Amino acid sequence: MSEVEALPLDVPQEVSSLLLPLQQGQMLVPVESLSEVIAMQVPMAVHDVPEWYLGDLVWREQRLPLLSFDVMRGEALGGASESARIAVLSSGNPDGDLPYFALVLQGTPRLVRVTPDELALREQPLNPGELMHVALSGEEAVIPDLQGLERACIRYREPD
Repeated sequence: MSEVEALPLDVPQEVSSLLLPLQQGQMLVPVESLSEVIAMQVPMAVHDVPEWYLGDLVWREQRLPLLSFDVMRGEALGGASESARIAVLSSGNPDGDLPYFALVLQGTPRLVRVTPDELALREQPLNPGELMHVALSGEEAVIPDLQGLERACIRYREPD
């Protein structure tokens, strides 16, 4: 018998991911989480919502909440830059009440390959919407709590 143990087949050695530029820092998500990047647009107003819930927009005949992850994390709402975009993200719950939501970006996502050797956990207090802070080859990023963001949006979402 060999002294080398076989790794389980379902443990990926590399995950294709995206760094999404935010107003402050960047978010790290698996490629499968991003459905589309669209041009910045003014959302439809929604009443009685927190400042981070910017309004709703229509995407592929679906009404999606548009949120500012920066504001949710306690940052001030910044003005939209020329490079601002909207990322449509999957909540990871395709059969749920909100399979997609939209997030304001401050630029274009960048493809990265994440391996266990390049990813390090950073000990920092977590803000709303954050799952963990990491460093990827020295670059700091936050991994979002996609299900938590889904729940937060549903709480304030107006029925269609």
